[in-house]
Amino acid sequence: MILSEVNAKRAWMFVAFAMAILSSRAATPWLAPLIDTVLRNGPDSQLPAHLSLVLGVSHVEQKTAVKQAVVRDGLTVRTFNVCVADHGNVVILAYNEQSHATKAYLVSPAGRLRKAVDYQAGEPAHERSSADARSDFAAEIKFWTDFARRPVPLK
Repeated sequence: MILSEVNAKRAWMFVAFAMAILSSRAATPWLAPLIDTVLRNGPDSQLPAHLSLVLGVSHVEQKTAVKQAVVRDGLTVRTFNVCVADHGNVVILAYNEQSHATKAYLVSPAGRLRKAVDYQAGEPAHERSSADARSDFAAEIKFWTDFARRPVPLK
């Protein structure tokens, strides 16, 4: 190997190392790859019209097209939804099959909670304060963080 190739490889390794350090310091480095994966591989779905309006992903009461990941965890069904028209709107839902209660979170691509609501099946959604939603939102972020970090099984 000639000296310029060695220096080029060292420079590339330095850049890769620096990028890894910078990405590890981002607020939620797992979110962008998870969004991309859901957009590429997630099934098409729709957010309900009233929820779309209450969360602010739509300015009129209409369903919002999303790509989603769905995970059943005991009696809880969790969905990670990326709005098709605006990938900057991520909606995380946790539905309890026993109580028929849903908690919904509008999240920025950086993982910041923008809005939280809850509702019972067939009833209107109610906005929650950030302080009220903080602990269960943290649990949802942990769930999706852990989910995103799972190794992909080899086929």
